[in-house]
Amino acid sequence: MTNIEPTHRAEPPSESEGEQMEAAFQAALEQLPPNTGLSHAVREQARALFEVGWISGVRTGHTGPALAGVPLPPETFSAALVSLAARSTDSGPSIGQLVSYHGSQERAWGRYWVTGIDRQFSRWGREYVLYRLSDYRSGVFVTALSGVHAESVTALPQYWQRRTS
Repeated sequence: MTNIEPTHRAEPPSESEGEQMEAAFQAALEQLPPNTGLSHAVREQARALFEVGWISGVRTGHTGPALAGVPLPPETFSAALVSLAARSTDSGPSIGQLVSYHGSQERAWGRYWVTGIDRQFSRWGREYVLYRLSDYRSGVFVTALSGVHAESVTALPQYWQRRTS
């Protein structure tokens, strides 16, 4: 039988490892286009993942190219963050976004603006999201549906919003 115990004791990142990681992370963020629009939560998730990779690289001696001024191409880091954003809890429709409603009230199917988001816990401890959807009439939002479940809406691509607003 193989011993699965590590041969070395785990150690938290040293001060210099943390400083190197932070500098590398900031350099990677600066390569992104200014309109990337990643939320704070996504950036913090990315920072944690970056820290694991960076410190693993430092401890195994594989950060030489990064330290030598040979950064990753911006699209590599951007693709990773966009993928992370898509998987984050913030990935549903946001306030002010145009969505398509296709829920149980067939008479109300159509396009609406999200004007409210309510996150709640079920009695079993699972989070669920309810949306308030509105029409835009005469310069004001008028609530059309409330308490709409996430599976009843689909966020419309950004280009729809520009065409219809």
